Amino acid sequence: MEQSKSNQINWFSEYTNTAQKVEKTGQYQPLIEWYDQNYEIFEGGTYAAKKCCQFLHQHIGHSSNLAILDLGCGTGDQGRILSEMGVKGSFYGIDMSLGMLESAKSKGLYKELKQSILPEIPYPDNTFDIVISAGTLCTPGNAPPQSLLEMIRVTKSAGILCFSYRQHWFENEESGWKKIHEEMLETGLMKQLLFKVDNYSMERDISGLFFLCQKC
Repeated sequence: MEQSKSNQINWFSEYTNTAQKVEKTGQYQPLIEWYDQNYEIFEGGTYAAKKCCQFLHQHIGHSSNLAILDLGCGTGDQGRILSEMGVKGSFYGIDMSLGMLESAKSKGLYKELKQSILPEIPYPDNTFDIVISAGTLCTPGNAPPQSLLEMIRVTKSAGILCFSYRQHWFENEESGWKKIHEEMLETGLMKQLLFKVDNYSMERDISGLFFLCQKC
């Protein structure tokens, strides 16, 4: 979906203001409503989503029979991109926005889609071979740091986690993300397989951190 630079700035400014309010109040409804009204902006997949999928594909190749959770699945483009890359498995998705989930459903790739607000992941322990989260973690208003612990909980032993962070928010001590991420590595809940610093967005000057980890 092509947009002028002016329109991109306007929607991003509106989104940022809404997300920051959610971060302060803990009340997610305004952001859910914003996503429901603006989900078409994300059709086609964000740069962070494409980068995460490439990162994951480099590691797993054309593996099959995988149970894959798309955390913050948005419009379902992670499932589409991975499928186009040849990754075969059962895709599951959760998102806070019903508008996003309806778009993901229309792609016909997901076995199950559920509405949920992180950190809650409505699945049992050790359910998924892979958990991928692009553009959701370490993004103000979208998820608290405890979401990373929930991701580990629903991942099978030796399962793979692929996710992105916004670098400036990760390094901001107030966010709590760096602390919980490093604690999980130090205590052996997960180990790092790959790491890369790259653009988070091609339209805005935001740096991203991309991780591939394994549950220990």
